[in-house]
Amino acid sequence: VSRPVIREALGSLQTLGLTESQPGRGTFVTSRVVKVGLSFGQYSATDLNEIRRYVEVPTAGRAAQVRTIEDLDELIRMLDEHEHATSAAESVRIDGQFHITIARATGNLLVVRLIEDLRETMQEQSLALREVPNRHESAAHEHRAILNAIRRQDADGAAAAMAVHLEGVEVALEQLARQRTRKA
Repeated sequence: VSRPVIREALGSLQTLGLTESQPGRGTFVTSRVVKVGLSFGQYSATDLNEIRRYVEVPTAGRAAQVRTIEDLDELIRMLDEHEHATSAAESVRIDGQFHITIARATGNLLVVRLIEDLRETMQEQSLALREVPNRHESAAHEHRAILNAIRRQDADGAAAAMAVHLEGVEVALEQLARQRTRKA
């Protein structure tokens, strides 16, 4: 086997988190477990979810405090549409709109802008999550919990429900990484 082929193989093992190269010393096995970090565009899934926790958890709590009947009606409509989406693209679009509608319910235009920009950045990740079995149904259940807390004007409950939703996204991303690793 040629040296370039060996270098490529060692590079792949390092990318998977299985080896570490030390200049002048060689390559060493550091793990038996593949460490795959998904990335979408220029951002890692970890970075996207971290920023979502900083922005969307308190946004859900604030929305619960100040939402109007019109905001609530729009959230209910979005959730119904999301649960009946017939394609992945439609589901992802409506999912994004649900989160943006929560931001609108805060009355803070900067929060709306942040969530709109974040959702645009997350488009590829959201589509990829459709590969995870039962994720659509889980997300619908998580969205319903957020909506119910907002309906009750329970700020702590809405924030907690959003945190649970984001934990569900993280678990689904881990499943997706494992699926993609098995296919590779």
